[in-house]
Amino acid sequence: MDYASRSTSEVLEHHIKYLAEGNLEKVMLDYNEDSFIINMGGVVNGREAIRSFFKDSIEKALPPDTDQTFTVKYIHGELAYIIWTAKSRFCSIPFGTDTFVVKNGHIVMQSFAGIIEYE
Repeated sequence: MDYASRSTSEVLEHHIKYLAEGNLEKVMLDYNEDSFIINMGGVVNGREAIRSFFKDSIEKALPPDTDQTFTVKYIHGELAYIIWTAKSRFCSIPFGTDTFVVKNGHIVMQSFAGIIEYE
């Protein structure tokens, strides 16, 4: 697959699918060296930091058996916006939201905010 030619919708669906499966290698195909994530803890900058961020998320918050529901998915050009809920053996997220900026088939900027209640 030519990842650089993916649409915003294709990138978003790829990201959601493989993050839910806990497939870190496939998730990382959605980012490039200049990508960053802004979240409640600060800025996660670059592929290696993003890899660590998602590895930790999969292992300590949202493993593959997480029950997750997407209540909103909006796409507008290079922007994607989602609202979601999740429940895992580690935590409950009654409200989560992400915004993505996609360029050349990769997420170049992502923001996340949510309410995370650890068990």
